[in-house]
Amino acid sequence: MPSKPRVIYWFRTDLRLHDSPALHAALDLKPECLYPVWCWDPHYVYRARVGPNRWQFLLDCQTDLSSSITKLNKKSKLFVIREAPQTVLPKLFKAWSISHLVFERDTDPYAKERDAKVVELAREAGVEVVATRHGRTLYDPDELVQANGGKPTMSITQVQH
Repeated sequence: MPSKPRVIYWFRTDLRLHDSPALHAALDLKPECLYPVWCWDPHYVYRARVGPNRWQFLLDCQTDLSSSITKLNKKSKLFVIREAPQTVLPKLFKAWSISHLVFERDTDPYAKERDAKVVELAREAGVEVVATRHGRTLYDPDELVQANGGKPTMSITQVQH
């Protein structure tokens, strides 16, 4: 009988528990261990032009998310890691004997490139990747552009057709 999955759930832009399709996909694996992880990606930390209020909001959201995780399981919390996902996740795959990586797909150009690298590294490590299509948006942005002939939608009418 195969052992139960050991899962990293990689939080990114969707810092919620109650209706996350990606988190639901992770829990559907019925894991032995589920490690909730947030990576402070240097690409965003050092290139983002945001004010202190936005940074504080993000920190507050992480704190709230970690508290919510702990309420569900007193032995768990959000692992907040200050390192690029491309370098830290392969280390965690090995250190924690991870079998699955689960995350919500992102459509940002940098995120697509980063995610492709992470998926490649996961596969090299023998880790199965589950990337859900969307969760923080009602529609998959890539599918909308494709359905609109390769152009971004400019009205709700274009989305509805």
